Amino acid sequence: MPANKPIDIKSIYIDIRIMRKMRAPSKATEQALIALLHAPENLHGYEIMQITGIKPGTLYPMLARLEDQAMLVSHWQEPTVGGRPPRHLYGLTEAGRALAKSLLNEGRRTADRNLQTKPI
Repeated sequence: MPANKPIDIKSIYIDIRIMRKMRAPSKATEQALIALLHAPENLHGYEIMQITGIKPGTLYPMLARLEDQAMLVSHWQEPTVGGRPPRHLYGLTEAGRALAKSLLNEGRRTADRNLQTKPI
């Protein structure tokens, strides 16, 4: 039997990060991604809140996580009205767009299955 090998902490950390990314998105995440998918241009966080009804305490940490996962990008927009602070604009990356489309398609398939199984 081989001697105890030292634990490779780096590979364990990477494995944990990969496992965390494979988790199914929450309903709020799905709503935000689909709202961004349907938007003709990038949206401010406040606009995403208005469209989805997601509370700011949920939305902004979620947007930061999605940006960390390369699902969306953000950039600062300078104020158009004096006295207002700059605001973040959020938009989907190609990976985020692909995920949003797959979530939208999965939702449609689920709705179709539910319609087919309900008695008339």
